[in-house]
Amino acid sequence: MSRNEGLTASGWSGMWAASVCLLLTSYVFANPSCNPGKPDMLNVHLVCHTHDDVGWLKTVDQYYYGSKNGIQMAGVQYVLDSVVQELIKDPLKKFIYVESAFFFRWWDNQPEEIQMAVKDLVSGGQLEFINGGWCMNDEAAAHYNAIIDQMTLGLVKLNNTFGEAARPTVAWQIDPFGHSREQASLFAQMGFEGLFFGRLDHDDKSTRWANKTMEMVWKGSENLGRSAWLFTGVLPNGYSPPRGFCFDILCRDEPIMDDPRLHDYNVDEKVESFLKVAKDQAKAYVTNNIVMTMGMDFHYLNAHAWYKNLDKLIRYVNEQQANGSKVNVFYSTPSCYLKTLHDANITWPTKTDDFFPYASGNHSYWTGYFTSRPTLKGYVRQTNNFLQAVKQVASLMGLGQDPRLEKLKEAMGVLQHHDAVSGTAKQHVTDDYSERLAQGVTESFAMIKETYRKLQQTTLMEATADPVFCPLMNISSCPPSEKSSGFIVTLYNPLARPREYHVRVPVPGGVGYKVTDYQGHVVQAQLVPIPESVLATPGRNSSAKYDLVFIANDIPPLGFLQFHIKRTANSRIHKEQMSRVHVPNGGGVITIMKGNLAVGVDQKTGLLKSLGVVTPDGIKMVKVNQTFLWYAGMSGNNSNEDNRASGAYIFRPHGTFAQDIAEKANITIVEGPVVAEIHQVWTPWVSQVIRVYKGQTLLEMEWLIGPIPVEDGVGKEIVNRVVWPDIITGNNFYTDANGREILQRIKNFRPTWKLHNVEPVASNYYPVNSRLILHSGPNFHAAILNDRSQGGTSLDHGHMELMVHRRLLHDDAFGVGEALNETAFGDGLVVRGKHYLIHSDFVTSDCDFGCLHRSLGEQLLLQPVTAFTPTSITAHTWKNAFNNKWTGLRTSLPPNVHLLTLEPWTDGTLLLRLEHMYEAHESANHSDPVTVSLQGLLADWKIVDAKETTLSGNLLKKDENRYSWNVESSQYMNHVSRNQQKNGNKENDLSITLNPMEIRTFILTVTKTSS
Repeated sequence: MSRNEGLTASGWSGMWAASVCLLLTSYVFANPSCNPGKPDMLNVHLVCHTHDDVGWLKTVDQYYYGSKNGIQMAGVQYVLDSVVQELIKDPLKKFIYVESAFFFRWWDNQPEEIQMAVKDLVSGGQLEFINGGWCMNDEAAAHYNAIIDQMTLGLVKLNNTFGEAARPTVAWQIDPFGHSREQASLFAQMGFEGLFFGRLDHDDKSTRWANKTMEMVWKGSENLGRSAWLFTGVLPNGYSPPRGFCFDILCRDEPIMDDPRLHDYNVDEKVESFLKVAKDQAKAYVTNNIVMTMGMDFHYLNAHAWYKNLDKLIRYVNEQQANGSKVNVFYSTPSCYLKTLHDANITWPTKTDDFFPYASGNHSYWTGYFTSRPTLKGYVRQTNNFLQAVKQVASLMGLGQDPRLEKLKEAMGVLQHHDAVSGTAKQHVTDDYSERLAQGVTESFAMIKETYRKLQQTTLMEATADPVFCPLMNISSCPPSEKSSGFIVTLYNPLARPREYHVRVPVPGGVGYKVTDYQGHVVQAQLVPIPESVLATPGRNSSAKYDLVFIANDIPPLGFLQFHIKRTANSRIHKEQMSRVHVPNGGGVITIMKGNLAVGVDQKTGLLKSLGVVTPDGIKMVKVNQTFLWYAGMSGNNSNEDNRASGAYIFRPHGTFAQDIAEKANITIVEGPVVAEIHQVWTPWVSQVIRVYKGQTLLEMEWLIGPIPVEDGVGKEIVNRVVWPDIITGNNFYTDANGREILQRIKNFRPTWKLHNVEPVASNYYPVNSRLILHSGPNFHAAILNDRSQGGTSLDHGHMELMVHRRLLHDDAFGVGEALNETAFGDGLVVRGKHYLIHSDFVTSDCDFGCLHRSLGEQLLLQPVTAFTPTSITAHTWKNAFNNKWTGLRTSLPPNVHLLTLEPWTDGTLLLRLEHMYEAHESANHSDPVTVSLQGLLADWKIVDAKETTLSGNLLKKDENRYSWNVESSQYMNHVSRNQQKNGNKENDLSITLNPMEIRTFILTVTKTSS
């Protein structure tokens, strides 16, 4: 994506199912055709590349085929066609390729002779795969679960197609807008040797350039030690060629004209210019090897133009060596370059924090995209939840790598792209992304339906319709529950331990409902009125006026639990289920209690005032305030930094203070036996439900924002702000990294360089994938958890702030060419989402604060998948004739172990990932190492063998042997081998030990134990 400033380029304007055995590669140090360079010279590694966005200004299909070139001149199929022909002609030429989503679409359309030629290019080192994931994923808004999945999808496909010669050893994140420490850790755990990227804060880059620290060893984890270290290099020019040396047909730079008979002969000028560029660049790097990226977005449509000029450049620059020049130029690849750095055997600086936030100028903080397109971000997170469930079901039922599952995996792979989940693509591309997810979910849900029917084995199925998935539950809409007088609710639990869940079923009013569990017991239920703001949501087409709410206890691990629901004309049941609704009209604070939780709300302002617990000695409350505010988005023509507008990428508020949405919220209190709710309305476009469930110690806040009014010509950025007024937190707060480890943030401070801050709000925003945490000494902790990636900060003592929605009227001039002004049904987009609030008074003897936020985070990530099945059979018949409770596990996992992945692999095998989900010292009860036996884990499958692999499943762990690097005057292996860690798993030993934050990956050979 051409979002760099000062570019010379002008080009701005099939499913697969693996049918072969997985090829697990052994270690290969580097490209076999690397030019070793010359030890007494400055060696310039020319890396020929194309950056092919998996959607941005055009859709994935449009980019591949080269259609809609009026939007952008780009056609990936022609790039690959052209490059391959040039490589075949000349064995000295090299090229790297990144995006597997595009490559395999092209590959599947090639004749056998071209495929054989490409295999030769790969094995010979001319064509090198770099990164190798389905896309080049975003690092701020992508969750680690989805990052691992999309990388695995591409890397394993490369293994199965080309064998060990194609295994990428270098990560290549040249375009994401800031870089996560967790991403570096994940790459290291996948067996990558190094990482190169293009974007970092402009002041950080200036500092590193001056101090010659552009290359370093990144310590990617505070828990995993050297196994998470990754050599990391900042590329000198983003990912573009040096100015004056862009030879693509999309560029305006002059070619090398080497016929002295012509008036425009320019060889001497070009050589002199190149030598100056090389020597200037060398001043910022510590070895006698430097890298230059020769390519840009969708370059090499005509590869001949590039290679012809680069051949001349190499020839004429190297000829100067005869005249005393010490510059040596040649075709190279990132792995070849990395090998020279390793072989230099010098001491490297280290880094322990991350590269967020990224600013390309004093007023251009790329922190807006942390929240941009919040509905898409929410949809991606929900689909990840669904994908994990489908993979588990397919594994447990022996369905194999079904094409329907592969389609969903590919769709989710595309959505991790740094212009997809980031929310920075054009609107029509965003619509295409959403459609891909919807198609994948719809087709793969058929596998869930087939599973439920297979498990029933009853002759009464004809009285029961097919299960239905309701994708609009977020606006309380579900046709089966609204139209059917009787239906079955099936809850599938993707967690590897039993759970409780509060079920909400949209239903029409006027009648009661009898809810029956699998044992034939009547379940207590409550009819809760759907808020008026939800009923009025544009585009909502539903007869539901109420949510039927009940508690599902003991949903089995990796299993399902069913409930039979039947309308009843019994007026007593209806009356008992109806919530008590009242509008307070007094002053002071009203306290709402449910179970052990107490919530205080100011009756005059309608705002949250306190949150506490009910103890035997009374109610212990902590003061807390919560409301919604808005920042005015800066308008501007982007002619210079001072005129930078707030847009899809950039968050730039007009002023430093957020404004109140309204002085007060009108409130309605809804109470009943299962849940107590406070319905708040600030304006017709901002409302919220504060919710406390029976048996649950957390505060749920479900907000609805939009349509954001812009008739005043002002774009608006909406934030949820929680303030603990009596809490002193200093300038410190904490955010998660891609949903995994927690990083400390310090207001107005950067750990490794001096911040020159003229944007005091935007510069302190960080990506929040799952939680933002405050600590006030050892005795008070609070966390707010979210249901999608958002931008967040703490601008003052006790403050928590998450941005929830943005509607802007100006483009920020970083390439997308559209204002972030999302609309639907003829008005501004409406977003509904949830935040969850906990604090340290909620802890129990067996669950401290670390346990509170980690266990809640896991539950929010993988919620039960709900299906609705209309039926005419009675509850009694259903109880006796149906299989209404089932589990795929024989034993539950310990509370600190997360089953991250269970998915079909090749015939007779499954891929399993287990994760210790606590950091060291995070929890007194749960941070210790834990041992798990795989034997007997699965209910219907016997595990006969478990081969451990790297995180991405494409390299046997025993064969991993990464580079070592000299760091801080000592030499350490950039990998902790299995026998160093004392965590068992000898050959054929199915007991494994997990250390804090460790993920271990296994390919399981299994056999069926029951029919």
